[in-house]
Amino acid sequence: MDLDLLFIPLNSVQWKECSSRGFIEPSQKEGSKSIRSIEAYTPSVVEEILNFKFVDQNELLLILIDPIRIQVPIKSELNNIKPNNEEDSFGNSKRYPVVHLQGKISIDAVIDRIPIQKNKDGLFHVHVETID
Repeated sequence: MDLDLLFIPLNSVQWKECSSRGFIEPSQKEGSKSIRSIEAYTPSVVEEILNFKFVDQNELLLILIDPIRIQVPIKSELNNIKPNNEEDSFGNSKRYPVVHLQGKISIDAVIDRIPIQKNKDGLFHVHVETID
């Protein structure tokens, strides 16, 4: 798997909790017995996922992760994603490629955090330019 950069969207409260602990960990899902993982997104799909899944948010922090610094298993797969806003999610899901970070990752893997807000049209815009 050749990954150059990963994005983890968090709100400011979530980021403060992670930074004070020194790591980002998978969220707790009650009753779930599956392997817990952190969902991360590649530059090619992050904007589309933000505008679909995070309809309930007006501002987020995009946490940029260097995959080389990750010390947990990484698994990439297609997942059905629903909007966070439960009113919009009934029967409404889309399939996206998601990178699962299977365990806690150290804050040392974070290379930047970028605050983003929805524009006047109610959309997040993320422009990622990579240099080879």
